[in-house]
Amino acid sequence: MEKITKKQTEPSLVSAADEPQFYDLGRDWDTDWRLRLEASERKAWWVAGTACALALILGIGIACLAPFKTTVPYVFAIDRATGNVELVSAADDRTVLGYQELLDKHWTQKYVIARESYSYRLLQADYDQILAMSTDEIGRDYASLFDGVHARDKQLGTGIEWRVNVLSVTVHGDAIGPKATVRFEKQVKRTDAHSLEPPQYFIATVSYEYRHTMKGQEKDLIQNPLGYKVTGYRVDAEIGTITQPTSVLSMVEKK
Repeated sequence: MEKITKKQTEPSLVSAADEPQFYDLGRDWDTDWRLRLEASERKAWWVAGTACALALILGIGIACLAPFKTTVPYVFAIDRATGNVELVSAADDRTVLGYQELLDKHWTQKYVIARESYSYRLLQADYDQILAMSTDEIGRDYASLFDGVHARDKQLGTGIEWRVNVLSVTVHGDAIGPKATVRFEKQVKRTDAHSLEPPQYFIATVSYEYRHTMKGQEKDLIQNPLGYKVTGYRVDAEIGTITQPTSVLSMVEKK
């Protein structure tokens, strides 16, 4: 390796004749350095400005989408008999249903609530509603519950109420016609004690049809404008219910 001498490390002197060129080279280097610095700054400002613009556009986009944001909680049910957990539906369930299916579910639910509930003060309204929404045969079966010495209103009087809460309504059909399956709970309330007994769970199977007519008494047409008629009705206790039927329910339902 070539050995570097002391003379080679000493700075060289610029002669008077070379001074203009030396200073020109220095000025060129300084100018080039400043140009590079300015270009770098311009590039940095351009990147920062682009980032700010993108952030602003993103913020405006999120603000515009905020009204469309929805939170959908899901409802899970626990089977009291088995302990199984199952998804019932979304609390904000916006499933698109046909208009006819909505009508079927509406009238079926209305019918079951009126038929299975009992409140002495509302009894006449429920009674008229059921007769208006039942065929003659089903109406006679229902009316027989209030005949004789064992009539429902005579057994329950004003001291007992039946409160019904529909849990689900499913409509389907077969070769005979449309049907609906209604799952509901029923609770007995003693008006003197202001207490509710444990709920009992039932499943109602309903067959129905529509008899469109504009003939009849006005009050009947107002109660049932579309001519919804129940052609068959059966209620069964839900299998797996832990609590036993209360004495009030079992006494009246044996009739």
